[in-house]
Amino acid sequence: MIRAITLVPSFFLLVHPLLCAQSKTKPAQQEPRTASVQRTDLPSHFEKAEALLKEGKFAGAIAEYRLSLEDHPENEAAYFGMALAQTQAGLTTEAVLSYQEALKINPQLWEAETNSGMLLMKQNGYARALAHFRRASELNPKHFQSAFFTAKALESLGQWKEAAEAGLQALPLAEDRAAKFEVHATLAAIYLKVGSSRQAEKHLMAAREQGTDSAIDFELARLYFQRGEYDKSADLLAPMAINHPDDAMVQELLGRVFSRKGSHEAAIAALEEALKHQTDGPARQRITFELAQAFQGLNQPEKAIALLQPVASQSSDSNLHFHLGTLYLQQRTFDAASQSFLRALQLNPDCVECYSNLGSVFMLQEKYPEAITAFLRFKTARPDAAGAYFYLGIAFDKLDDVDNAIKHYQRFLLLDGGKSDKQSFQARERIKVLEKRRKKR
Repeated sequence: MIRAITLVPSFFLLVHPLLCAQSKTKPAQQEPRTASVQRTDLPSHFEKAEALLKEGKFAGAIAEYRLSLEDHPENEAAYFGMALAQTQAGLTTEAVLSYQEALKINPQLWEAETNSGMLLMKQNGYARALAHFRRASELNPKHFQSAFFTAKALESLGQWKEAAEAGLQALPLAEDRAAKFEVHATLAAIYLKVGSSRQAEKHLMAAREQGTDSAIDFELARLYFQRGEYDKSADLLAPMAINHPDDAMVQELLGRVFSRKGSHEAAIAALEEALKHQTDGPARQRITFELAQAFQGLNQPEKAIALLQPVASQSSDSNLHFHLGTLYLQQRTFDAASQSFLRALQLNPDCVECYSNLGSVFMLQEKYPEAITAFLRFKTARPDAAGAYFYLGIAFDKLDDVDNAIKHYQRFLLLDGGKSDKQSFQARERIKVLEKRRKKR
């Protein structure tokens, strides 16, 4: 399944002070790892620890490093090696502490700063991690990982501007395609979060040039969808849907794209496929809602209602209830329509259109007092909506409230300005009749 760009890139590797190819100079005071250990004819605890670490026997390596430090407590390499073994053994907190001990002995050990930061990132300790990455970059300004993870930590802290700046600074330090890919992907994610669509597109395209990744194509397709560039979005999603037929996210987005393009049959096929593979409850409701709209686009309201009815009983989405209400209204199932609009209003009291549609339902049911209440609420929110005054005029007219009927008909004519010929004619004629009735009283 295609996922969003990951927090920790694929090259998340702890830095080794002797094997790091990017290290141009050795930190001050750093000697070969065995330099502080007295050699004898038998392997020392330190040498045993190093051998066990290479063999992947991490618990044994940790024990030997501890014995080594009892004899040579100032051996920074032993603390560093123990931190590597602890990391592999899943002892993240202990590993961070071991790196800190190595740094007490050698404050210039930028590798320990970098590794500490990466471990803290895995523990969501972003602020502490950031301090380590910045210190590592000060010690070794040309080291890519330190610069890159500075951007990642800032991103995780929500400091978008600083994160983007750090990412741009890390970009020239990236020496291979994988590293460049990750920087561009990270910058794209940052710009997406701050709504800089064009910058996000630029870095998504740059990431695509460095390597193939479905997550990048999906983010780019989603970006085009949000901008209304549906053809571009469909061009990216169509092959992804073929290659990942069981990916609900891809199928859903493709279905939504087809719906916006007016290709309702294609939308239904993709959305039904998405529904087949989606297990998340809220996501299934969202897909069902979109699918119902596609059926409505094909003028098949019965199928749309059949989809939404079982979902509505458990849904707290006011839009879904509003949409179901419009379908019931279209089918002239008035009681069900009014119940749906009232439920939508319970969930979202600011649903102005709910009052308008509810008023229409009551008018069709000849429930004029209820219609007046609904349209008055609508008029309060939309005082310049001419249609509301027309229907209020009719409702008051039906209740023989002459003064209010005339007032609302007149207001309708003023706001409408003759745009609605039939309604304007009806309003003028009713005003004439009502004024004669009022004179006779």
